[in-house]
Amino acid sequence: MLSRYKKFGSFVFLIMLILAGCSDIKQNSAASDNESSSQDNDFQKFKTEDGEIEINIFNKGSFSEATLKQIKEETLSFYTALKKENVLLSSPSKIYLHLYDEKKVSYASDNTIHLYWVKEGNYPLIHELTHVILGYTEGHVTQEGLAIFMQDSYSDRGAFPNFHEDVHGIMKYLMTRGISISLETLLREEKIFTQSNLNKDSYSLRWLGYIESASFSDFLINQYGMEKFLKIYDRPNLTDEIHAVYGKKLEHFEMEWKEFLQRKSIPNEETIRSYEPQIQEIINHLEANKEQLLKTS
Repeated sequence: MLSRYKKFGSFVFLIMLILAGCSDIKQNSAASDNESSSQDNDFQKFKTEDGEIEINIFNKGSFSEATLKQIKEETLSFYTALKKENVLLSSPSKIYLHLYDEKKVSYASDNTIHLYWVKEGNYPLIHELTHVILGYTEGHVTQEGLAIFMQDSYSDRGAFPNFHEDVHGIMKYLMTRGISISLETLLREEKIFTQSNLNKDSYSLRWLGYIESASFSDFLINQYGMEKFLKIYDRPNLTDEIHAVYGKKLEHFEMEWKEFLQRKSIPNEETIRSYEPQIQEIINHLEANKEQLLKTS
């Protein structure tokens, strides 16, 4: 009788071991699935509709599936729009897009984009995609100008430098306060657009360079068309290129651009106060230090 209980006890213990083993398998399987899901969310890969470009997203900020889907849709929508407008120039076969949960300066290098301000929603995705898809090798004025034009035209997200505010309105307001850089200086001084070792002075000058590039590029595109603008885009010796393509010297275009701005209305103080706080702070800093900053630019 006792042996029967021992056998029964051994049998129950064996069943418990088996069940425990199944439980471990299920837990391990669940853990494996979670790891796989986490890995899937950390890295995603997709192609444009025509199959020309593969986009690889590295989710370094643990963003949700909804955020990744939104970025994918914005990327594909912009690429499709460019294809329809026939403005593609030097698209790479692969784009690497790194997403960060930090408030830093977004930038592109070759076919790689480092995108910040994702959590806040005012990330410059279209701006950086413009650099990568259309190329960025020579100078800064046409490249930054077109990138801001594209961000404003193809995205609802307000991003640096104008946060969807009218670049011409901002530029005119600055000029009425004696805050501007000559186009010749803007084309010559690479340091204005630097991203490294930024302090309040260099950051403010960089912002001004972006705003001027955006206003001047927008002026050229709307007055003379995108086709001509793309002929000078990302070209060396831009002063000579402008003369060759448009038949006018840079000095003439600068006067023409400023006359165009004169016809624009000046944003009033209430409008300025409604701008992104970052814009207000930069304008105040430039106005307070313009003699020193603009002399050295």
